[in-house]
Amino acid sequence: MTSILATPIAETTIDEWERPAAEYGHAYQITPPAGILASSITDLLELRALLEQRQPTNVRARLCRIGAQLAGTAGIALVALGEHHEARRWYHLGQLLAEETGDRALRAWLLAREAVIPFYFGAPAAALALAERARLVAGSTVCSTTAWAPSLEARALARMGRSREAQEAMTLAQQAFGRLSATDTSDTAYGYTERQLVWHDGSMWTTIGDSRRAQSALRAAKDLYSDDEHLDRALIALDEATCLLGVGEIAVACRETEMLLLGLPGGHRTGIVISRARDLLAAIPPRGAAMSAVRDLRELVENCGRPELTAG
Repeated sequence: MTSILATPIAETTIDEWERPAAEYGHAYQITPPAGILASSITDLLELRALLEQRQPTNVRARLCRIGAQLAGTAGIALVALGEHHEARRWYHLGQLLAEETGDRALRAWLLAREAVIPFYFGAPAAALALAERARLVAGSTVCSTTAWAPSLEARALARMGRSREAQEAMTLAQQAFGRLSATDTSDTAYGYTERQLVWHDGSMWTTIGDSRRAQSALRAAKDLYSDDEHLDRALIALDEATCLLGVGEIAVACRETEMLLLGLPGGHRTGIVISRARDLLAAIPPRGAAMSAVRDLRELVENCGRPELTAG
């Protein structure tokens, strides 16, 4: 009867489960998202078998936390691939698992991750609402989302034309960042790093139209990333191209974007990057439509396509 009621899992086994969750989160900048997605789901299937068994409360809480992180990582990969409807389902699963842990920081992180979907796929008001909710769920808990959520609010507000409120939100993000622990500011997956804050500040100024501040921040952010961290560097480069477009450098912006796309490894030329390139093309004024650089970029974007959702 005792063996039925309590099925103990060795501490080292749980440690082994926690390790890949962290590794996948850190690898998403370097490893193609299709591979991250496949590995995360494989591990979640195995984890499900453990959760279907009766476990001591503390063990179940740790397993649910691992599951929430893995679901979040699957969501990150799906967002990168441009599969935002599927990503929402995984973030919802992550929330259900996180609720069993009682970890407000984890729930807030998942909400902020979900807010990225409408931000990059054309619904800044929805992104703002989710980011605000993430900040409220975090509450007084000192965690990465207390800085990340308001920076996301700032960029969403900028896209909505509310520049003064955007700058106020970014100030809140910068103040919250100063209160984070060294662990939070060094964790590229579940934390919020200085380079992300600098990039997001530059992204906000790009949207507002302050090219001087934007270019300075974006250049500084890119220098903080290594060459093999493809996703964020690509998104920063697209912000830089948008900034060039804003000052009338249409051909240069298109050539820079074309070079970026051609230089990315195939597995990283994903839906979110292509979507941002399309946003750039959509912002080109009518006078630039006939430029050869614009035509070349449009042809490249249309021919890129999406990668497969399973690892080879």
